[in-house]
Amino acid sequence: MTIAEFLLFVLTATLGGMFLCGANDLITIFVAPECFSSCSDLLSGYTKKDVRSNKATTKYLLVGGVSSSILVHGFSWLYGSPGGKIELQEIVNGLINTQMYNSLKISIALIFFTIRIGSSFPQPLLINRLLMFMKKCSSFD
Repeated sequence: MTIAEFLLFVLTATLGGMFLCGANDLITIFVAPECFSSCSDLLSGYTKKDVRSNKATTKYLLVGGVSSSILVHGFSWLYGSPGGKIELQEIVNGLINTQMYNSLKISIALIFFTIRIGSSFPQPLLINRLLMFMKKCSSFD
């Protein structure tokens, strides 16, 4: 990968983060993190000749694709609840007006959002630290 491709991925990820800061509708909230995470996933495979780098990139892209589909499903629940609105302020107003903010649909949407956010954290680091903690705890017995 040349330096131009590397800089393109870094700048695109930065642009996705910048768009996420100013997001006020569901489409932008979906596209901006996808731009950010896809570029970050591709940067994990920067060294093409390293087999571990290629495996990591493949795993990150697969997990990212699955979690993105879960997020879209959660957005569909949130989109349909207040009557088909995509701007956040309209969604909140629609939920308050119809008193659906405690409904099962919103709970399902929040569960899907939580799954997406949880899958965006670096799982290998979390799993490695959890295993190290478990070894420390078991050594005290």
